[in-house]
This record gives sequence, C-alpha cells and structure tokens, in this order.
Amino acid sequence: MLFELGRVTLPTVDAYLDVFTRGVAAQFLVVNKGSGEVAGFTELSEATPAGHVQAAVNIRRGQDEKIAADAAVLTVNFAFAMWRIRKVYFQTHEESLAGLGFSGERALLVRQEATLADHLYFQGRTWDMHIHSIRRAQWDEHGVPLVKEIV
Repeated sequence: MLFELGRVTLPTVDAYLDVFTRGVAAQFLVVNKGSGEVAGFTELSEATPAGHVQAAVNIRRGQDEKIAADAAVLTVNFAFAMWRIRKVYFQTHEESLAGLGFSGERALLVRQEATLADHLYFQGRTWDMHIHSIRRAQWDEHGVPLVKEIV
C-alpha cells in the first residue's frame, strides 16, 4: 500500500519492519464500509513531554475524500481521548488540511504552525512542508460534534 500511495523508496521488507513502529503509539486500518477493502491507514506518534503527538492519514488514491476526512476526525479524536495532550500535529506538503476534511468552518480547528521551505525532496522536486496543529481546547469545543456526524 505504501508503494501505491507514492511514498519515498522503501528499504527491504525486513529493514522496514524493524523500524516501522518505532515511535508510533497507535495505528489504524481504514476500511471502506461500502466495499470492505482497506482504503489506507492512520497513525499517531508517541506523545512528547510537551504534550504533542504527530498524526498521519494515508489513504489510497481513488478513494472518496470523505473516507480521508472521517479517518482524520477519528484519529484526532482518539488522540485527545486517549492521552492528556495539548496538540495533534500534521506535517504535509499541502498548505491546508482541506484534503482531510478540514475546510470551511472545520478549517477554524486548524492552526498553521510553520512552513519549512523546500524541506522535502520527492518525485524529482523539492516541496515545502507545512506544519498544522489542532489544539485540545478547540477540539473539545468543536471537534466532538464532527465525530457524531460520521455514520
């Protein structure tokens, strides 16, 4: 699935599996309820002493955007429900988290923390890395209703 998602070149399977879960506190398979196929996976890093976790949502190409949005909401909700953390971070080459369903009013939950210019080299070019965060206070007030919208 990682090759299909277009991730950077992966090491041998044995080497990859040795470090696959290092620093990862939780991983979830995302299943398309309509077809039953695995649509992707999400993960959360171990919490830092400052009370932050890093989230990642990886969805196969061609899937409905709602699957990515629902997966992102459920992953963020799990992080805040599971641990006493202050922020959930997303690092992406996208300037916003609209592709994960955080657009319109939902975009108010997301704060742009930083942009690292030309930080990533992938597919023959450099990309900016955008660091976004969702804070507990905003999630507690506005995020929980998003979970209730997921059918």
